[in-house]
Amino acid sequence: MSAKLILDVTIEIPKGSNVKYEYNRKTNQISVDRILFGPNYYPQNYGFISEALDWDGDELDVLVFADQSFQPGIIVPTKIIGALAMIDGGETDTKLIGVIAVDPRYKHVETMKDLSEHEFSIIKEFFETYKNLQKKSVSVQGFHDHDWAIAEYHECVELMKKYGKMDKDEFIALMKTEHPEKYSN
Repeated sequence: MSAKLILDVTIEIPKGSNVKYEYNRKTNQISVDRILFGPNYYPQNYGFISEALDWDGDELDVLVFADQSFQPGIIVPTKIIGALAMIDGGETDTKLIGVIAVDPRYKHVETMKDLSEHEFSIIKEFFETYKNLQKKSVSVQGFHDHDWAIAEYHECVELMKKYGKMDKDEFIALMKTEHPEKYSN
């Protein structure tokens, strides 16, 4: 396993919320995108890494395990322990998985194996079903270990350096031609 990585994650959605907030890189603001259509709620705090651009044209997402719910816009130091690979609306939409790095209750957590398997079943179920009533498709590809997550983070940092100023739709159109393997039809 490579060295642990602690990143500053900006929270978009508090644990237990059914409000989908979305960060806008151009305006540097977080706004309400929608209310989830069904009885679902986010099982963990959900945020993003500002220096990393994912293949869906948004900042790289992170689920942050913590006992607390954090308000949108709050920075949470997060130890990365793994990732969830997904295809959402035909676009690669990875979620890194981490634990709060400043809470002694999570100090022992170094890998996903240090948390209950049931927690990951809840996360998988949430992402497989949270858009069903919107009639949108999400395909959960599976969980990956710490090293895979770190490599994904570094790849997304490079994407942000290279394409971060590009319009989201232009970025996706370009990436679909240059990296079709990251998108499904």
